[in-house]
Amino acid sequence: MNQKALKRLREERLRTSLRQAAEKFRRAREEAGLTLRELGERAGLAPSTILKIENSKLVPSLAVCIRLAEALGRPVSYFAEGDEPPSDLRFTPVGSARISELRSAPIRIEHIAERLVHPRMEGYLLRLGPGAKSGSEVPISYSGEEIVIGVKGRVRFEIRGQEYILGPGDVLHFKGDIPHFWENASAGESQIYMICAFSYER
Repeated sequence: MNQKALKRLREERLRTSLRQAAEKFRRAREEAGLTLRELGERAGLAPSTILKIENSKLVPSLAVCIRLAEALGRPVSYFAEGDEPPSDLRFTPVGSARISELRSAPIRIEHIAERLVHPRMEGYLLRLGPGAKSGSEVPISYSGEEIVIGVKGRVRFEIRGQEYILGPGDVLHFKGDIPHFWENASAGESQIYMICAFSYER
């Protein structure tokens, strides 16, 4: 398959995943019995923003996705995963992890540790292109803990006004409910492992 065909295939898969995510956001909100305004109050977002996301008119940043997932009591991966049911054990051979890409930023997410039955933890390898960031409109904040391990390049975290630069082998461990931002601080690609322990409502 040539490069143009591969690009078209990736774009089509991305469009499909975005439509599916939008449908899941709407379904989760309706199952929770929340209006757009009520969900907006929980997530700290404008109801009009949520409506655009549900109608596939707006591609949310990673920070916004995490806020919505937290407000809906769902793991953030729920909105990106396929229909495979959760298991109590998963083995992910190298190169076989499910991949999500964000159209709003040059971010490629490898789901190296998918959620289990009654999940509490998830793991990701984030490949961050030049200029990639968690989002500028709202900080990331959720109930749980996070461990970040630098793999390649440099990633800048901002937490409580303090700057932390992660290079290969550096580790950052913090409570997820501390508002934080991150961005690729390298001119090329950076990579980080992100292990998150969430406190799900359901």
